[in-house]
Amino acid sequence: ICPGGGIGRHKGLKIPRQQWRAGSSPAPGTTTQILIMYTIETEAVIIGAGVIGTSIARTLSKNGIETILIDKNDYIGEEVSARNSGVIHAGFYYPQKSLKAKFCNKGNKSIYEYCMERGIYAKKTGKILVSSDKKAKEVFNKYQENAIAAGGDELISITEDNLKELEPNINAKYALLSPESGVLDVHNYIKSLESDFLDSKGTLSLRTEFSYFKIKDNLFISLCKTNDEKFEIKSRILIMATGLYSDQICKNHIINDKNIIRTVNYSKGHYFKLSGKSPFNHLIYPLPTKYGLGIHAGFDIDGSVRFGPDTEWTNEIDYKFNSELKDKFIRAIKDYWTDLDPEKLNEDYVGIRPKIQKPDESFADFSILSNKDHEIKNFIFLQGIESPGLTCSLPIADYVYDLLDI
Repeated sequence: ICPGGGIGRHKGLKIPRQQWRAGSSPAPGTTTQILIMYTIETEAVIIGAGVIGTSIARTLSKNGIETILIDKNDYIGEEVSARNSGVIHAGFYYPQKSLKAKFCNKGNKSIYEYCMERGIYAKKTGKILVSSDKKAKEVFNKYQENAIAAGGDELISITEDNLKELEPNINAKYALLSPESGVLDVHNYIKSLESDFLDSKGTLSLRTEFSYFKIKDNLFISLCKTNDEKFEIKSRILIMATGLYSDQICKNHIINDKNIIRTVNYSKGHYFKLSGKSPFNHLIYPLPTKYGLGIHAGFDIDGSVRFGPDTEWTNEIDYKFNSELKDKFIRAIKDYWTDLDPEKLNEDYVGIRPKIQKPDESFADFSILSNKDHEIKNFIFLQGIESPGLTCSLPIADYVYDLLDI
């Protein structure tokens, strides 16, 4: 869709620029102008072109469903999807019957396969969880049970001596190896999902804002705007994957009156990059905190090391870097790597996660609302798709497709 001179390289319909017509019986010397709103008809509309929305759009279009994918930004995957660790998780952190555990194990296998088929960088580096706290053994036992229950590879206990052989620079008494964990090129992965979608005759409309929707004659009517041009899209399927804005964008009393939309809490995470050669052979993770996986060591696709994220609650979406956090990072990293040279730790970037976990909750699963939750046929509403959302993107898309009545 190319309203307002939009993204012409994408396949799909082109909407003419707004046209105006003179109103009937204008007063002498005046002209009444009435906006003609254009209406487009399609089978499915997806709001939000992060990795989740794009993956869902790909799945729908590959299954022959005419789909329009809408995003307010200039490019796909500009927000949560572009500002994370880029880690392929193995899913053992999460309760055994949760969506996160179910999707993470499937996603781990499918994302490696997908990237291998398309020549996208994805490396199974392995992850080592480390701790000197005696409580770690109990935590590790639980993770080992979770991994087996989810159908994943066995997590391997590592002695202190063996840890020194695998990671000479790490200082910890207890360690656990996850052989399935790794890293990928997030940018090219998302671009590949986009290409699949477009090759399946999907339509992408960027720089397009979604305002609200109504239901008429069993069809969704979505009001959208590109620049100053407004238009409607009629569809029989509406999927909202709006990430950070999911608790603000659904302006429809049918949904809001049911009180099923969760409040999104912004969790700001900073990343520092290490200059010089990597001191590690694996991803290095401390024990997780209540709200995240701790300040861990990850890899960029060039092999360099990045530390983060921390967890800082914020009331606004602000990507400004807080330089005062460096001491906090140094203390956290030295807990498992005592030889860190603080001078080699440099500011990198900031990400914000759309958490729906409340401060008094120990865990919050993905929220994927469907007809059984709100009694609206073919309306899917996603919230809280943070870590491990990237790993889970392909099975989430399959799950959403299976929820539709088509």
